[in-house]
Amino acid sequence: MSSNDFVIRVRGLSKRYEIYAHPRDRLKQFTLPNIQKFIGKTPSQYFQEFKSLDGVSFDIKRGETVGIIGRNGSGKSTLLQLICGTLTPTSGGVQTNGRIAALLELGSGFNPEFTGRENVYLNAAVLGLSNSEVDKRFEAIAAFADIGSFMEHPIKTYSSGMAVRLAFATAIHVEPDILIVDEALAVGDTAFQQKCLNRIRQMQQEGVSILLVTHSSNTLIEYCDRGIFLKHGELILDGPCRDVVKAYADDLVQDEGGTVFAPRESTTIDDAARGESSEVDSSAPLNIIKSSSTDSKTTIQSVRILNEEGKEATNFTHGSVLRVEVAINVHQGNVHPCFGIQLLSTDGIGLWSATTQSMNVPLPALPQGVHKFFWKLTANFSGNRYIVSIGVGDIKSGEYKRHHRLEYAGHFDVLPQPAWGAGWLSPQPSVDGLIIDSMSLALKEEA
Repeated sequence: MSSNDFVIRVRGLSKRYEIYAHPRDRLKQFTLPNIQKFIGKTPSQYFQEFKSLDGVSFDIKRGETVGIIGRNGSGKSTLLQLICGTLTPTSGGVQTNGRIAALLELGSGFNPEFTGRENVYLNAAVLGLSNSEVDKRFEAIAAFADIGSFMEHPIKTYSSGMAVRLAFATAIHVEPDILIVDEALAVGDTAFQQKCLNRIRQMQQEGVSILLVTHSSNTLIEYCDRGIFLKHGELILDGPCRDVVKAYADDLVQDEGGTVFAPRESTTIDDAARGESSEVDSSAPLNIIKSSSTDSKTTIQSVRILNEEGKEATNFTHGSVLRVEVAINVHQGNVHPCFGIQLLSTDGIGLWSATTQSMNVPLPALPQGVHKFFWKLTANFSGNRYIVSIGVGDIKSGEYKRHHRLEYAGHFDVLPQPAWGAGWLSPQPSVDGLIIDSMSLALKEEA
């Protein structure tokens, strides 16, 4: 790859911090190791090393959008700050090729005592724009931020949402080659988030490279060309978004003490997306576990999708009832069980999800053994194919902790309805009360 093909190149990037238990330990570390070396002794260490980022390497091509996903404390924000140059790496390096506009921590880059207008000029100047260039773009920035008279007020009087509005509006109007966004958009209201995402789409079409940190699997799949999964400062996976989302979701289950099993080899989400394996063998329910492993407290044994008559089916009409039968094996008594279900599109975007906890459905304690339950759903969906994902676990400290999650538990098709449109939702559209005024009619007659 030539130097002109990439906008960001990261090689062996690491950031380590020295954590001292007491202030005096910092003084000891500054003086005693040198003395110990001088007298021939092994130097002592008076701090604990924390690796915020450890040996991360990747490239981002020109025009590429890359999403970074990971739990809190995984090193995502540290990585972005190192790329932007607001932090100095302990080892490794970053090369960038082009102007960077970044939305990092909320309010970063703004002087709280300055007005919104003054901060726009300050940020633009840091990015290399002259006052005359900012003058030409200021009206567009103010219109996009849409904060009214607050543009002339100090930033310290802004709400968090107003600060994000101004920061994003400034970043996109300096015509960056690279846009970096660190979860800042999560603070804004829904309408502004959609406005920003639409603008990100436009920037993608214009060839701007975008580095986006998110906790949303849907955002990663829908907006990014590639995903990066970070954990404890290490790069776990760099690849297709759906693979990264699966690895991240599986890791969450495993960290909670659960186990993730693969479905039968002949059927995957990719198969379902291609329309393969749509026929159901009613004599062979979907067996999930191929061994007697009992590492998890509760495991999914089998899943079947049934119609109202209790027969296995894959095709349903709009409004019909379907039942998802789940057999589970409780290896240890489950005092506070909790079950979950999710419907996804064939490209892995979550469409709907629920747990028995979120539905306030009380479940009895489950003794050791095999148990069966049903999810009853009404197919009020548009004509399309839907993937079913199933999870089982328990409630600890008020949170759902998954013991076992099955990403692909089966799929079903809802038959399309004529003249209802396309997509995933089923609003059953109609147009009522259409009024054509007399002038329109007259013009039509003249034509």
